[in-house]
Amino acid sequence: MATCRVYLFTYKRHHLLPRAVNSLLSQSLKDWVCEVHNDCPGDDFPGNYVRSLNDERFIVKDHPLNLGGTASFNLAYQNIRERYISILEDDNWWEPDFLREMVRLMDRHPHLSMAWCNMNVWTELENNGWENTHSTVWPDQPEDLVFTRLHIKQAMGGLHSNGAMLLRGKDAAKCVIPDSCELSIIEGVRERAMAFPIYFHARALANFSRTRHTSRSGDALVWTSAQLLLLASFIMTAGDRQQAFKKCLAYYRGQKPSPVASFFLANLFLIKQPELYRQFTPADWLATGKWLLRNIFRLSFVRKYLDSNRDTYHYLLTNTRARYADPDDQNTN
Repeated sequence: MATCRVYLFTYKRHHLLPRAVNSLLSQSLKDWVCEVHNDCPGDDFPGNYVRSLNDERFIVKDHPLNLGGTASFNLAYQNIRERYISILEDDNWWEPDFLREMVRLMDRHPHLSMAWCNMNVWTELENNGWENTHSTVWPDQPEDLVFTRLHIKQAMGGLHSNGAMLLRGKDAAKCVIPDSCELSIIEGVRERAMAFPIYFHARALANFSRTRHTSRSGDALVWTSAQLLLLASFIMTAGDRQQAFKKCLAYYRGQKPSPVASFFLANLFLIKQPELYRQFTPADWLATGKWLLRNIFRLSFVRKYLDSNRDTYHYLLTNTRARYADPDDQNTN
């Protein structure tokens, strides 16, 4: 039996798939099996390419119907025999020691459910060119981090990256999320069901691509609306909602661009506790007012989006842990 089952998801990325596959073939740890999931019915390229490698570790699964990103990724979170699972997206690729180093890390820490590493960031150029941004998904830091509780960063996003994580196979089935969940927040939603502690490995062992074309929505209001589901559920499941709202607002207030308007919208549409607005400063109200002036005619879109994603919101309310760490108490090294 293999040590790790790798799920490689692809959709009409003929020019990128070989790079991802080659990074898997180049792994110093050879004890893996890979399911290649082709989400484009009628596209023969992925299957023909993978079968041409004549490597029995690959299993090709052509989807009879287009499932979309979230439903496809859910296929990775099933009961399996292997100790670990990992996800390799067709536009990303791994450094040769990714699997070996991450497996060793998890073997050394049997109490961990999931670990992920930093990722180098690349930008796709015209004519299939690539530019190294010389930056990483997480800011460069010398030490690993262990998150022992839900972190305040998870109020509006996720900590880990799909293409850089290793999860214990026995815990995988607990991490299935609604198929309708917005693709842009699947890491944040899935983390709400993961068992702590979770581990961040500071070394960049994987590569993240900013591609010219993506299946994620380019509408900024879709991203904002999706974040409201994360934020509202984070506040609603906190033991002291007033304190949680205050701490989250203080933490996110300094970001650029400021997401303060999201706190207004989360309370308006989902939390519905007017007294929480007492935490707003004059500057918060000014920023919110400017946002509303720009988007007043699209507020109906936000409401409809939230109404149509009730299943994701219910999942978050059900799975989010009530306790979270303060910004200065989020990890142990």
